[in-house]
Amino acid sequence: MRTVAEYLERAAEFEAMAASTTIEVLRKRYADIAACYRLLAKDREWLISTGAMEIQQQDGSPGTGNG
Repeated sequence: MRTVAEYLERAAEFEAMAASTTIEVLRKRYADIAACYRLLAKDREWLISTGAMEIQQQDGSPGTGNG
């Protein structure tokens, strides 16, 4: 399971790819994928804030949920 930071990192990667391509179809596709990753990050943040999901530590074990 990915963390909020990992989703945001992937979003940034796809935004960079969108900015660097000259092919319009790819630019749009990469921008759409980046938007999806940002939405996943937002949803994960919300789930954590409501207590519906625990924060996972880097090693994959559940964290305290306080963070």
